[in-house]
Amino acid sequence: MSSENTPQGPFDFEQLRRMLEQMGFTVGGDLNLPDLMAQFGKMAGPGMGVFGMTNADRDPDAAWLTTITAAKQLTSEQAPDPALTKQERDVLVDAERLAQSWLDEHTTMPPTYRVARAVTRTEWLDESSPSWRRIVEPIIEGLGDALEREASPGLDPQDPMGAMLAPLMRQSASLMYRDRLKRELSRVACDTLTGTEVGFNILPSPDVVLLPSNLAQFTQDLDASESDVVLYLTVREALRQRLFNHVGWLSPQIQALLAHFAREITIDLEAITEQFDPSRFESMSIEDVIAVGEQVRGSFFKPASTPEQMEILERLEVLLTLVEGWVDHVTARVTAKWMPSAAQLQELVRRRRAAGSPVRSVLQELIGLTLRPRLVRDAENLWAAIEHDRGVDGRDAVWQHPDLIPSASHLADPLSFLSEDAGAPVEDDFDAELRKLLDQGE
Repeated sequence: MSSENTPQGPFDFEQLRRMLEQMGFTVGGDLNLPDLMAQFGKMAGPGMGVFGMTNADRDPDAAWLTTITAAKQLTSEQAPDPALTKQERDVLVDAERLAQSWLDEHTTMPPTYRVARAVTRTEWLDESSPSWRRIVEPIIEGLGDALEREASPGLDPQDPMGAMLAPLMRQSASLMYRDRLKRELSRVACDTLTGTEVGFNILPSPDVVLLPSNLAQFTQDLDASESDVVLYLTVREALRQRLFNHVGWLSPQIQALLAHFAREITIDLEAITEQFDPSRFESMSIEDVIAVGEQVRGSFFKPASTPEQMEILERLEVLLTLVEGWVDHVTARVTAKWMPSAAQLQELVRRRRAAGSPVRSVLQELIGLTLRPRLVRDAENLWAAIEHDRGVDGRDAVWQHPDLIPSASHLADPLSFLSEDAGAPVEDDFDAELRKLLDQGE
């Protein structure tokens, strides 16, 4: 195999061949640098770079704008997104005022004193865009690190070959993930009924937000009246906003866990390799690469296997489950007094959760995390037990500090949480690492 010298040193084409073959590509026996670049060039369309990446794709701001714009375009293609009427806005404002008056009796979390808002699907995507970016860009970076690490072990980034292939690895991971992401965000935008139904705070302000277009579609075939559904969901959304606005550590801790998860990502390169047809290498287009990315999305994330990976996923699931369980419990307490249809609406929300709608499956699609309905029911029972034992003040006081919240074992056995010593728990190594991440975000 030939080689070419450059000012930085000679290319090790045998190493390059092994790396490409590891990724499923077949390289001719007489490879040289011009031939290599020509082969990569065949994979790109006119005016495109390696793997179809433009200069805009390499700019994080431009790449994110492209992703959100594509998500909005897909959303508009799925269903109409009409402008909101004054009546739709007024109905929500009235419902939120009534809901807040009910909530004051059943939670110590103060209201945000913000006027409720109705938004379109496109507006929801625009408003939630910065939060989605904070969530997924560390994951994209983690995927890029993992793919670069797995595909090119020992590659010197100062070597010309490393300088060429390292960005290629990262850009390939980014391209496949962003293509998947735009579709997931579009599905959620067409499905979510309220601003934070995904389970964590993704809006820039603590407003109670509902999406009338999705609500109209959701209530179309229901026996319950649309006004009751709107009021019930407004109670739930107001509770989430009170919780996230009052508990200052909650959103940063979720972000820190997601960032920690991103650093632990590994790529199942063998599974990806099996999806490539080496004989098609020279004729592959960017659409082919994206299609392969879709085929391997189930193996793009290697299943969590290390104790640290499992602990990160468990802590994320427990934290998000506790939020949902708290909202379920307090909503049941509030609406049982004032809404005859409360039990029916509670069951409606549970069925929606169990059905795995896009708003409930987005975490599974983006990070491989499933929020199990059974655990949410366990969390609801746990909060009910805490309130019975300590009252409303004692129940809400559990949110004062992350060290005070229940663990996974408490979900299965609420009495074990009530019987434990109320003293501060000992911080383990994982807690210490997480605290570092939280401190960095301040």
